[in-house]
Amino acid sequence: MNIMIFKTSVQNIGELITVRPLMNILFGEKNWSFAFDDEDKILRVVSSVPCGPVVEEIFSERGFLCQELHYSLSEFNV
Repeated sequence: MNIMIFKTSVQNIGELITVRPLMNILFGEKNWSFAFDDEDKILRVVSSVPCGPVVEEIFSERGFLCQELHYSLSEFNV
């Protein structure tokens, strides 16, 4: 499984109305979540395949910033 992390401009759960249906179809309701309390409004997506560009396009087409944040597990001593 891939866990992708994105910085977004989504400010609250109400703004997700335009992306929720497609995200649920593509990834499943339990496989994506937001951290609205984080200053970068972090989106986490769990997927069996890398899908960063697809997620970025879904959000950008609806007027939101969405940028994948690349990380390495070695940064976390895993």
